[in-house]
Amino acid sequence: MSFQAKQHASIRQGMQADFAAHKDDDTESLIRPQKALWDVREALGANDILLSDVGAHKMWIARYYQCDEPNTCLISNGFCSMGFALPGAIAAKMTYSERRVLAICGDAGFLMNVQELETARRIGTNIVAMIWEDCAYGLIAWKQQNQFGRHTDLSFKNPDFVKLAESFDCLGLRVVRSRDLAPALEEAFDADRPCVLTIPIDYRENALLTQQLGEIACPI
Repeated sequence: MSFQAKQHASIRQGMQADFAAHKDDDTESLIRPQKALWDVREALGANDILLSDVGAHKMWIARYYQCDEPNTCLISNGFCSMGFALPGAIAAKMTYSERRVLAICGDAGFLMNVQELETARRIGTNIVAMIWEDCAYGLIAWKQQNQFGRHTDLSFKNPDFVKLAESFDCLGLRVVRSRDLAPALEEAFDADRPCVLTIPIDYRENALLTQQLGEIACPI
């Protein structure tokens, strides 16, 4: 079957329109994944590096984050190891010290390797770790909800991530209004130390994405 360039261009345009739909969000208390990724894409240059941990955020990044250059978006697939993004970001910053390096983590994945903040601070790798906080294993909840119409108890409590970052002599930021995210990202990247930037994520969008994808008819 020949490659249908026009068809794929149309699909790509539709995805880009979906991605841009919430770029001007002004929500408070919960921030949509699309808005978070829009501001991230604006903050990162063509050669800057994004590392995605494993969780519901990975699904959003894989679908909507647009890369300009190869090897600028690193996602843990295969065994899908949670906890990958934070130490991976340190290694990326050691290799490309002149680039902005951002790790996007769920709260569970971040806590699996939080001790690496000490490494990042000690060796001077001023990375930014963005935590999409939902106080749950969000991807498992998403999958179970789709499969069974309900999910098991997957919630947990978190520490104060700002204080936790500060205990490692890192910068801690928390953003609860979507309009404040873009300037907070600039503050994080301009800091003289690693930064942990936490946002309360609106994973009500997961079910809407599932519905949207389910309505797409495959022409093959």
